Formats: sequence, structure tokens, C-alpha cells
Amino acid sequence: MFLKNDVEKLEEGYMLAKQALADIDRSSGYPNYPDAISKFMRALCGPPWGKIDYDPRQIKNIMSNITTASADDLCNVLTYVNRIERFGDGQWAVILEGDLFPLVISRAYELTKT
Repeated sequence: MFLKNDVEKLEEGYMLAKQALADIDRSSGYPNYPDAISKFMRALCGPPWGKIDYDPRQIKNIMSNITTASADDLCNVLTYVNRIERFGDGQWAVILEGDLFPLVISRAYELTKT
């Protein structure tokens, strides 16, 4: 389980990563991520967010019911987000540009209140 402090760090890392989107170097044809993005994504695989036995098949269902997601569900999503870059270059940028993180962070804050 994660604590409010963990969610605050997640949110801070997300904000820094989002700000660094403009600094992605694509000159080689592949994204070269700035440190803020790489550091944030690495943090998603460590405690308390990383989930060794995550199930990528559950992500769509979890995201469609994010308001009822459990702490374990959120860890599943965050681990998936870290690993998605392995299957398509530039996926971290796509995810950071979308609305996934605000939804996950909001739900994580809710779970720290229970």
C-alpha cells in the first residue's frame, strides 16, 4: 500500500516529466527522453508502485472503472505505463500527454483517505 507522501511524490514526478515533454530529442528517429521523464518512469517500477506480477490484460478494465480501482489496480496500471515503451517507441510521451496520470493520481489520493 502507498501513503499520501508517496502520491505527492508521484504527482511531483509527473509534473516534472510533463514539463520535460518539450525537451524530448527525436533527432535520431527515436525519442531520447530527458532525465525528468526517465527518472519518473523508472520510479513507477519501484516501491510502492511497481508490481512484478502485473497483468497488462487488466489495464483497459481498470481504466474504465478508475473511480473504483484498488491500490493494487493502480500499481498494475503504473507498471504497465513504465513497460509500454518496450512495445512502441514514444509511448511514454503519448501517455504523459494524455489524461491517465491525473486520473490515477486523483484515485490514489482518494485511497489514502480510507
